[in-house]
Amino acid sequence: MTKVNILYGSDLQKQLEPLYGLKSEIASLKEEVSKTTLPKFFTIAQVCEILKISRSTTNRMIKNGDLKVKKAYRRVLIPEESINEFIKKSDLNI
Repeated sequence: MTKVNILYGSDLQKQLEPLYGLKSEIASLKEEVSKTTLPKFFTIAQVCEILKISRSTTNRMIKNGDLKVKKAYRRVLIPEESINEFIKKSDLNI
């Protein structure tokens, strides 16, 4: 038969300290992983919403080369980096 020890107060805290350390390490690793994620892409409709412009204006910006696009089969996707570059170039406050 196994003996069960019930811990209280400071004894319990001493046993839990390593777990609290792991908890903070896991939180910092989660943050690090979220920073190193894949590039984000947006659809034309999402770009219209972000920049508060019409679809035709977005299409014109793509045609003029103001926004770079990537094609995935029939879908047109705009990288987040391209949107950020456009915002910096045009001094928009978005």
